[in-house]
Amino acid sequence: MRKGFMQTAFILSAFSLIASGCGNGEDNTVSTPEATKTVEATQAPTATPAAPVKIRMFASDQSLPPLDANDPNIVFMEKKTNTDVDLVSLPHSQYEDQLKLKFASGDFPDVYQSWSGPEADLIAAGKVLELNDLIDKFGPNLKKNIPQAAWDAVSVNGKILAIPQPSSNSNSTLYVRQDWLDKLGLQAPKTSDELMTVLKAFRDKDPNGNGKKDEIPFSMREKFTWGDNIFGMWGVNNSYTEVFYNNEVIIQNIHPNMKQSLGFIKSMVDEKVMDSEFLTNSRTVWEQKIKSGLVGMWSHTQQLAWQWQADLDKTIPNDKPNVVAIPTPRGTGYDGPLGTRWSPVAKTYIIMKSTKNPEAVIKYFDWLMSEDGQMFTDLGQEGDSYKKENGKIVVDTAKMEKNKAFNVIFKIHGTNPAVEEAKLSNPAAFAKLKAAWAVGDKEGFKNEAVGMPAAKNTYNIDTMFLEEGSKIVLGKAPVEHFDEFVKTWRKQGGDQMVKERTDWYNKNRKK
Repeated sequence: MRKGFMQTAFILSAFSLIASGCGNGEDNTVSTPEATKTVEATQAPTATPAAPVKIRMFASDQSLPPLDANDPNIVFMEKKTNTDVDLVSLPHSQYEDQLKLKFASGDFPDVYQSWSGPEADLIAAGKVLELNDLIDKFGPNLKKNIPQAAWDAVSVNGKILAIPQPSSNSNSTLYVRQDWLDKLGLQAPKTSDELMTVLKAFRDKDPNGNGKKDEIPFSMREKFTWGDNIFGMWGVNNSYTEVFYNNEVIIQNIHPNMKQSLGFIKSMVDEKVMDSEFLTNSRTVWEQKIKSGLVGMWSHTQQLAWQWQADLDKTIPNDKPNVVAIPTPRGTGYDGPLGTRWSPVAKTYIIMKSTKNPEAVIKYFDWLMSEDGQMFTDLGQEGDSYKKENGKIVVDTAKMEKNKAFNVIFKIHGTNPAVEEAKLSNPAAFAKLKAAWAVGDKEGFKNEAVGMPAAKNTYNIDTMFLEEGSKIVLGKAPVEHFDEFVKTWRKQGGDQMVKERTDWYNKNRKK
């Protein structure tokens, strides 16, 4: 991440669409130059194309290098949409703070990118444009390609307050070394008890075949990161996730099922089937352990299903690794949804009421959501970064990588399987990815925080949960201590947060 404030703003040259001039109609009675002149004199003059509409946009730089002011993809996009995009890129690590500073100083764009609905104070101040009528009139592709769940997530009392990029998959999936399972004659676990049995076998039966007891049956990263599917065996999540439970909107860190999840992780620690450094592993250390062939099971994003296989093929080719995504096992005594949180939107675009030409902004996003726009924002320009051969898409991998910042910032559609298959250009790779998607499509629970205004105060829930949860899983406090943690947090202000969130939900979201 970059440090300090960084802003990259650029205004690109405008391009006008070329209007066609003459028609093709024939008139056999007109045969002399004089007659032709008469006809030309009575024809209406060709209309002057409308000037490109300037759209000022705030967006995260997604921790990628800034786009060049003369990026040919932006020039192409502007030409297609008759716009002049003035993009202000803000550093990803400071994005929300920088937005607040700009808004506080009265600096409002035409549209800004977020990951949820607009801030409550912007709505209350009348700064946000309601989009229902505009989308009905100018957004046929938006209506066609964005599912209702995504619209619901950015709506308040039926008023659409943002354009959502839809997301169809849950947050992560559980990966296992299938070659280890096969070597030990084991099946993928379907319950928490079966999971423990598999992990113990990984611990004791030398599945990596090096004659050493160095296997790490399960690994996760610091602060419980990427332990999602372990918590998800009981339908909860350790990162910021809110659900409507027992007539309240609560953060899942205090959900009763969290006690069972922490108890299971404690048993993993006690049985030495959990990475001993699971609370401190950095990303680099964690990835190295997996790539070196020591880890039997871990959680991570579905989109990297093939990348994990490719990485292990490079680092431990002689082991013939086989990484597969498997469904989240069901926790003992639990019969609800499994997996990890599912947010129906990936990112959002919020339009200010002060924008001078909201119709043009909607049309701009509508083209991005069209079939041509989707292909463009995924792959770039046909004939440059990809081409079609015998009905198949063939991509230029090097140029695709150069387009990455553009793709991430301007893509507003969900997963396009045909595009993903073309980008991988490898049937085995796409099969891995499809298998992970298939698992994710059947799992997940909704994160009610999506579309809700940010909590005014979380009363230190993240730090408290990490501290108290760590004590429990390391055996420094009994599992029953979880109940005391919940009472303490609620008493020190948590109840106020729960009340505020529940009141908003009942007023604006509950059906």
